[in-house]
Amino acid sequence: MGSLGDYFRNSGYAIHRAALRSDRLPECCRHSLAECGMSAVFLDPSGSEILLPMKKCGACGRRYALSDGKYIPIDSLLKYRIVLHSE
Repeated sequence: MGSLGDYFRNSGYAIHRAALRSDRLPECCRHSLAECGMSAVFLDPSGSEILLPMKKCGACGRRYALSDGKYIPIDSLLKYRIVLHSE
């Protein structure tokens, strides 16, 4: 039997697309975002997977996946497929 992740990836049942927000980031996050060496796998509107680089706020610790001035708040790393960047 395959892994549980493969099952959910292949069944349309558990796939949900988080919307990229164009709202302004909180004040502390606008000035203190830093690279954290990770990317989140995101399904774009055409259904293909893309990697969105993640940044972490040095003041409050919030994480965001960013793309072209828009963002997705990453409140739990367990909700997303995360890719670590090797240096």
